[in-house]
Amino acid sequence: MKNFNFYKMNVNSHWLMLLAVIVISGCSRNPMCGLEGFTSLSTLSVKDSIELENKDILNPHHIYYKNGFLIFNSIRGEREIQLLNLLSGEVTEYHVIGSGRNEMANYHTVNTTNNNMYLFADNYAGKVYGVCLDSLRLNPNTGYELLYSLPVAKGGLFLRFMDMPKYVVGIGLLQNGRFGVFEKDTDIFKEQMEYPENEMIKSLSHLHKGALFSRTLMASDGTGKRMVTTCFGLMDFYSFSDDGELTQLKSNHYHYPLFEVGTNGPAVIFKKEDRAGITGMCADKNYVYGLYSDKTMADYGEGAYNAPYLLVWDWDGNPVKAYKLPVALYGFALDGNTIYGLSREESPKVYILDLE
Repeated sequence: MKNFNFYKMNVNSHWLMLLAVIVISGCSRNPMCGLEGFTSLSTLSVKDSIELENKDILNPHHIYYKNGFLIFNSIRGEREIQLLNLLSGEVTEYHVIGSGRNEMANYHTVNTTNNNMYLFADNYAGKVYGVCLDSLRLNPNTGYELLYSLPVAKGGLFLRFMDMPKYVVGIGLLQNGRFGVFEKDTDIFKEQMEYPENEMIKSLSHLHKGALFSRTLMASDGTGKRMVTTCFGLMDFYSFSDDGELTQLKSNHYHYPLFEVGTNGPAVIFKKEDRAGITGMCADKNYVYGLYSDKTMADYGEGAYNAPYLLVWDWDGNPVKAYKLPVALYGFALDGNTIYGLSREESPKVYILDLE
């Protein structure tokens, strides 16, 4: 286990309330509405499906693919992690929420370039845990282990981490930058880059901006050289230098979130009339893939997160293709040309689709 000298933040824990309300939009059921460059629409078809209730996977909210496993996170109930071996059909379940040893108040899957590890992080403690998937394949009782300890001061809050060959990248309520970039070999931590700006946003405090962009998703090209982030209708492409410096390569800012600033701490209230935008993201060495929903919570409630479109960009930020999905997806994972799409419209189900 390696111990990193991570960034210390003086942030009160009650500021987690900023995550309370996330809402979404409506622009005539057309993915090209406000998304410049997507001029044609193809249709994907379903190849197969997996009934998750038959596997006792009852409340999945996140799906992740790694080395022959589909991995599901729940954000309700016992909030368990469940790993489905696609070859054997066996399910391994971890209950990590609690106050016991190696248990935590909140966790999130960590995207990683390591093909043989599933990682998840304790958001408050900055601890990253891992499961060796080759070991799990041989022994379904394999446990998870603490890999990195990233000390976070009391009251600190990181929302997501991404593990790359040389760096760990974190987002959350930072003092000065959009990203915290931590170099594993040197223990050097740097806050880098600014949040996207427009007239509504530029007057916000830095912590309010962190609240506004709390729904940021991150993905890399698998080499640790390039990274992309999305939040609502905002998309930013970055490169990493050998010394860990981020450079912004391109921004596709299709539409900004509609919001109001709360009066109790840096709370941000997202308006129900806004579009969901990009609700899920995966990437490989060639392309970036995003689920897109033009629905609003005002019209659809939580159903606004069921995205009817899959959009594809290259790593230069250029639109490549738009697909109409045969079923709206709540989340998805990617294995080569195979899409594992999580549906929550009725009973939880994974639809398997092939990209063209």
